[in-house]
Amino acid sequence: MKKFFIWILFIPFIAASAGVGDWKIVGEEGDFWLQSTTDSKTKNLITKRTGESKVISTKDVGEDHEIIVYYTGMAGTFKLVDIYYAQIFNKKTKKFLGDYPWEYKSQNNPDEKLPQPKWEIGTKSISISDEQTTIQKVIQLN
Repeated sequence: MKKFFIWILFIPFIAASAGVGDWKIVGEEGDFWLQSTTDSKTKNLITKRTGESKVISTKDVGEDHEIIVYYTGMAGTFKLVDIYYAQIFNKKTKKFLGDYPWEYKSQNNPDEKLPQPKWEIGTKSISISDEQTTIQKVIQLN
């Protein structure tokens, strides 16, 4: 009975983190790419900073799209900031729709509130604005 109960607790964890395992960061000839773990041809160039980049999370947007969040590295000299970006992927066409800032976190003071990118995720579009990079973008999902 105890083994059965442990498996019931473990199964939701596997299902919740399954999307992260579908992607990896690879380096090729000085460039870094977000690449599918099941299809090496499905890849897109990432925004790279210092440090080891890795996929952090994924989020489904409707049936056909996915947001893949990754750690791109850190920036700064006196005030170090961890930078996270996200790529929007069309699962149906297997095309990437862009690479955009997702989140900034202070390494010096984890409680510090930094200006954050604003994402408005809808069923037909995703709007992104970020004062750090001056991005103002609307991506149509079709």
